[in-house]
Amino acid sequence: MSRKQILVLAAVLATMTAAVAQTPKPEDQLKLRKAAYTLMGYTFGSLDAMAGGKRAFNTDEAVRNAELLAQLATIPKGFFGEGSDKGETRAKPEVWTNRADFDAKMDKMVQETGKLPQAARSADVATLKKAVQDVDAACSACHDDYRVKRRG
Repeated sequence: MSRKQILVLAAVLATMTAAVAQTPKPEDQLKLRKAAYTLMGYTFGSLDAMAGGKRAFNTDEAVRNAELLAQLATIPKGFFGEGSDKGETRAKPEVWTNRADFDAKMDKMVQETGKLPQAARSADVATLKKAVQDVDAACSACHDDYRVKRRG
């Protein structure tokens, strides 16, 4: 990830964090959480490729992506407010009817992504791979119950 991309992502993160404090309209919450998930997917994809041997391991890049992902992971939970279930979303209604379980799974994902920077700093691919697998498991646990699968 280039320095320019990091700066753009940091600006988006700062905007999203400020938006949380303002409690945006439901349609804006939907846009913001989708943006956060898109950025999370991008950064996680890089780490997953390195951990899986599909891409050369680069400690500096892994640390940057792990730190960014750990920060981004804290954002989406705040954008599942009342009324944000309308529009183009893959969130199932159960997000709002089983909120305690959903929140617990989101907290687990935040906890696991928080471990990624240390794993990346270790410069040990096996350590990173284990941390990536733990994040993937936490994400999948939530997706299985609270996200509509893509068609096709």
